[in-house]
Amino acid sequence: MLTFKRSSNESLAAEREILNANPLFNRLSKDKEILSLADIEAEHREAEAAGAERYVMHMQEHPAGILEYLMINPKDSCTWIGLLVIHGSHQGKGLARAALKWFDDRMQAGGVVSHRLGVLEDNHPAHAFWRSQGASPVKPAVLPDGKPILIYERNVQG
Repeated sequence: MLTFKRSSNESLAAEREILNANPLFNRLSKDKEILSLADIEAEHREAEAAGAERYVMHMQEHPAGILEYLMINPKDSCTWIGLLVIHGSHQGKGLARAALKWFDDRMQAGGVVSHRLGVLEDNHPAHAFWRSQGASPVKPAVLPDGKPILIYERNVQG
């Protein structure tokens, strides 16, 4: 069973384990394959400063993934998924789809009908996943660190 726990200082080690089980994603997003505890703490500070909600997914109490979202992005007034990452050993088991179902249920309850997300240009598996989940490309953009992304929009599924 997949459970979601709000991220906290106590979940930093679990989040590091999840992220470090995804060296390709780390290389694309952070220019290194292994993240330090300080890297995870910095992500927490950034999420908190933006007002994002961050959750750690657990599969039978084992860390399985991270989902972070921002209800209202002040730049475009849209809801955004900032991060959806599944532990490398749990990929291909439907956990990302299950996380999206959980997210969609929360968004529907809050009256949200669509959301946006950015995918790093070179993250081909992520592009394929999001397109398979009904996300449509909106426009290219560049992150503050200079990395090119493609912004997608996806309707909340019922």
